[in-house]
Amino acid sequence: MTNTAIVEIRNRQATTTSLAITEGCAIQHKQVLAMIRKYRSEFEELGRLAFETRPFETSGGTQRREIAILNEDQATFAITLFRNTPIVRRFKLTLVKAFRQALDEIARLYANPPRQEILRAKRDAHQSMMDALVEIRSAAGKRTDSRQHMAENKLCNWVVTGRFGRIDEQTLGNGDAALLEHVRDRNRAFILAGLDYETRKSRLAAFAIRERTKRLSDGEPRNTGFSRD
Repeated sequence: MTNTAIVEIRNRQATTTSLAITEGCAIQHKQVLAMIRKYRSEFEELGRLAFETRPFETSGGTQRREIAILNEDQATFAITLFRNTPIVRRFKLTLVKAFRQALDEIARLYANPPRQEILRAKRDAHQSMMDALVEIRSAAGKRTDSRQHMAENKLCNWVVTGRFGRIDEQTLGNGDAALLEHVRDRNRAFILAGLDYETRKSRLAAFAIRERTKRLSDGEPRNTGFSRD
C-alpha cells in the first residue's frame, strides 16, 4: 500500500479510513469498526467522527461496506488501541509519513492568501474569455450557448492537464492554476483576433510548453494536484 492510498485529502483535510488501518495492520475490518464504535466518545473528542458506505468487489459481485473516516489525531489514537506487533509498529511509521506528506501537500496547494489570489485570477480570466467569445460571435451574427462555452473551457483544460473535461480546481496545484489563467488570457486574445479553433489549439499548446519550460528553468517544480477522494 502506498502513502497516497493510506491518506486522502478531503475538503483540504488529511484523513485516513478504518479500511486503510485494517489493511496496514492485518486486522479484520469488523474488529476495527467495533473498536471505533466502542470508544466513539473518545474519538469524537478529537474531531467529528464520520462514516461512509463504499462499494467493493467480491466473487459474488459488487457489495457495499461501511467505513470510518479518521483525521490524524483519531488515526493515531486508533493505533494506540492495538497490540504493538511488528506489523502494527511498521504501519505506525508508514501512517505518520503519509500524514506528513499529505499535510505538506495541503500547505503547498492551499496556502493563503497566495492560493486564493491565484484562483481568483484564474476565474477572472475565465469570465474575460467567455465575454470575448460572446463578443466575437455576436459580431458575426451567431448565438453563443453552453456548448460553445464548454468547448473553450475544455480546450484550455486540455492544454493544462492533457484531458478534455471539467476540472475541480482543488485538484490543481498553484502552478497549474496560474498556467490555466495565462492560457485563458491567451485564448481570449486569439478569439478576438479571429483565429479558428485548430489554430488556437496548436498555439495554446505551444504556449503552455514554453511556460512550463520557463518555470522549470527558473527552478520552480511543476505544481500539480494530489491524490484525493
